[in-house]
Amino acid sequence: MAQAISLLKESHENKWLGEGYFVALQFEQGWLVVMIKGREHGNLRPFSLGGCSALSNLSDWNEVKDSSNRKYLEPTKEGFIKQTFWGATPPKARVFFQYPSRQDRWSLIAVTRTLTGDIGYIDGEMSPFNGPFSPKTEIWTVYQLYPAFQIYNPTNDRMLDVKMLFDVMNYTYKIVTDKAKILDFLAGERRVRKYTMGGIDPIPATCPDWLVKLNKAPDGSDLFKYTRDEGY
Repeated sequence: MAQAISLLKESHENKWLGEGYFVALQFEQGWLVVMIKGREHGNLRPFSLGGCSALSNLSDWNEVKDSSNRKYLEPTKEGFIKQTFWGATPPKARVFFQYPSRQDRWSLIAVTRTLTGDIGYIDGEMSPFNGPFSPKTEIWTVYQLYPAFQIYNPTNDRMLDVKMLFDVMNYTYKIVTDKAKILDFLAGERRVRKYTMGGIDPIPATCPDWLVKLNKAPDGSDLFKYTRDEGY
């Protein structure tokens, strides 16, 4: 089957961050601001989700893991953060997304999203398997927080093998604890990449407890609460 021809103009690689750059991640509890210390590229090509019958879904959500239940998109330890983009094939395969797993995203309206409709998916035409990947596929993950995917086949023919390609940058980081600098970043006074973990509807993803305990100012105060109290 022929691959989709992408009309995207900008490579997702332009969104990778270099050492010394800053990123602000919005969780349900508030904002976490970190400085990138180091980085290493990796990819998963291809990741097979198996066949998908005509006008049907996969039998279950897929957390992109190996035979030992290790999740490729979840950092392997607390000291890493991952940034991921992806593409899919066949081009008509509709990819639905949960982040964290069991939390639907991209629903648009306040009703239960179906996995057979026209709302809340990215297909292989929007983000082709061979790239360039749509910026809408961007996912940031921390240890114990990871996505899950489901496929819908809207055609009248069986898709023999739905595949995804994941392009991943793994970062080491340092948490910013200076309250004045954090406000400058969130107010746009300092250069920073902002990302909402999972999206805003219904709420951003909940930050794991281990990271909540680390996001503290030198005086021991909770920086998530601080950013909320300051209106961010």
